[in-house]
Amino acid sequence: MKIIIIPIISIMFSVALSCKSKAQKDAQAHMDNIEKTMKENSPQTNGEQSKATTTSPHIPRGLESLIGEWELVKFISDRNGNSKIDPEEESQGKLERPDYLKFNADGTCEYSPVKIPARYVIDTKDDGRKRLVIYDPLGPEVATRYIMSVTDKELVAYLVLDSFEIFRRL
Repeated sequence: MKIIIIPIISIMFSVALSCKSKAQKDAQAHMDNIEKTMKENSPQTNGEQSKATTTSPHIPRGLESLIGEWELVKFISDRNGNSKIDPEEESQGKLERPDYLKFNADGTCEYSPVKIPARYVIDTKDDGRKRLVIYDPLGPEVATRYIMSVTDKELVAYLVLDSFEIFRRL
């Protein structure tokens, strides 16, 4: 009886080792596949990317220049509701009230002339528009704007209330 049990135990041990080895190979193959998929789907990086792009998950690609301080220089009503600044609308634009915005790469911000601390979120709508939402420290939404354009010197935002804000970098 002892003679039969020893070969059976050694066969079972060999089978267990080969199963473990196969499971390890399968797991490694799965991890390799995940890594390959992540590399294929992640954006290409190069040495010319700005620091904000590589360090901030809060700023979508192409909006890196949003980081910094801004002051409102013109408020323009979209009188015809076409979501574009027309020449006649721009000529009637004015500064109704001072406003201040500061965006940090970590998702925090400050707003208004007294620099109230807040946080912001930028999301991309189905139609490709970038929606900027500022929340006060207690959570409620303070303002929603759509980013029309942003450069090193100018931020053009469209308020949900059918008007444009033109900010200049400080």
